[in-house]
Amino acid sequence: MRIGFIGAGNVGCSLGRYFIHNNIEVAGYYSRTKESAVEAAKLTETAQFDTIEAIVRMCDTLFLTVPDGQIEGVWNQVKSFSIEGKLICHCSGAMSAEVFSGIHEKGAYGYSIHPMFPFNSKTIPYEMMQTAFFTVEGSPEKRAELVSLFEGFGNPVKALDGENKTKYHAAAVMASNQVVALMEIAVRLLKKCQFQEEEALQALKPLALSNMENILSVGTTKALTGPVERNDVTTVKKHLAELEEDQKRVYQECSKMLLQVAGRKYPDRDECELKKLLEEE
Repeated sequence: MRIGFIGAGNVGCSLGRYFIHNNIEVAGYYSRTKESAVEAAKLTETAQFDTIEAIVRMCDTLFLTVPDGQIEGVWNQVKSFSIEGKLICHCSGAMSAEVFSGIHEKGAYGYSIHPMFPFNSKTIPYEMMQTAFFTVEGSPEKRAELVSLFEGFGNPVKALDGENKTKYHAAAVMASNQVVALMEIAVRLLKKCQFQEEEALQALKPLALSNMENILSVGTTKALTGPVERNDVTTVKKHLAELEEDQKRVYQECSKMLLQVAGRKYPDRDECELKKLLEEE
């Protein structure tokens, strides 16, 4: 396997370094801006390519590590060349391999390979990359080989059907990006209590981290605590009275979901009063 990257951002650079660390040959990088391709080539001690045609010709596996909105356009350039027998991959969490329209007619194989990992740098340490959970979706012919490849690196891997790609990505967003919204609300509330932002984050850190560790250790049902878990209508009512309208809606919708979790924990408990409170406009 000789891999080439079209796109030289955080994902492309970090994946390239990770492949090389695992003794997979990386030919190098092509990018719209020569400077970024040169930087990626230096980081990985590989080559910088001046044209898409050159990197396509050199490699049997191509990773299109460009923003989601550019994948289809780059693919339309790639498929204009001879790609028979080649593996064409992107790393979008939201898009499936169906974006590679006409790939079977070209005799190639298309895949979405998504690491469930926050790429905030071009030089993610190998040890951190090894903790990433990868999903592989696309052509059945080579999918098992790609799963085995990442399993061989020591990563947990899941083969995914294309029809489930959007649900999968929504799950990732809920567990990462959407948590930022909840923390933003918490910080704003503490600021109203005369906390500075740094103090608010310091106060919330042990609570948030220990709670997430507990969830990941024992699951959502056993990890649930707080007023909804206790069916504490009085406290929830006080909270709602203090929240701004948009914050109140978030609190209510999250609490409705928590009621479902609490229902698994206490299946015979009467929660009608709390349910009614959470439905109020």
